[in-house]
Amino acid sequence: MMTLFRAAPVGSSPRRMIALALGLVLALMAGRALAAGSEESLAPAISPIEEVQAVIESQLIAFQNRDGAGAFFHAAPGIKGAFGDADTFMAMVERGYNVIYSNSGWTFVEGQVQGEQAAQMLVVEDGEGRELMVIYFLRLFDGRWQITGVQPMA
Repeated sequence: MMTLFRAAPVGSSPRRMIALALGLVLALMAGRALAAGSEESLAPAISPIEEVQAVIESQLIAFQNRDGAGAFFHAAPGIKGAFGDADTFMAMVERGYNVIYSNSGWTFVEGQVQGEQAAQMLVVEDGEGRELMVIYFLRLFDGRWQITGVQPMA
């Protein structure tokens, strides 16, 4: 029969066993921390323009899903103040930016980040094949990119 655990050696004090167990736990925690740190260092850093594009994508997906709260979440404080709530905001987008509201896809064209402000040009397409080139304007508020406006291009 195989023994998995053995009694403590003669002469081992409870204090020594606790110290050994605590040392083992700390060593395991340190190993996990090192492993986690090495994974993070291997992860590619996301650029500011990629952060901006991720915010725009998230809002466009929210429009596709008719998720007013999700779309409104990305609006800057000034826009939130102007429209008050997600339902009013969604109604405005549906009326004034129907291609964006009814989007079926988009292509990022050109973007630029300057400090705490960004502009991203993209082509948005709706389910009927209509395309609209727009520029999204964003700004960092409390460390998070938020959409300050969308300008259709003629």
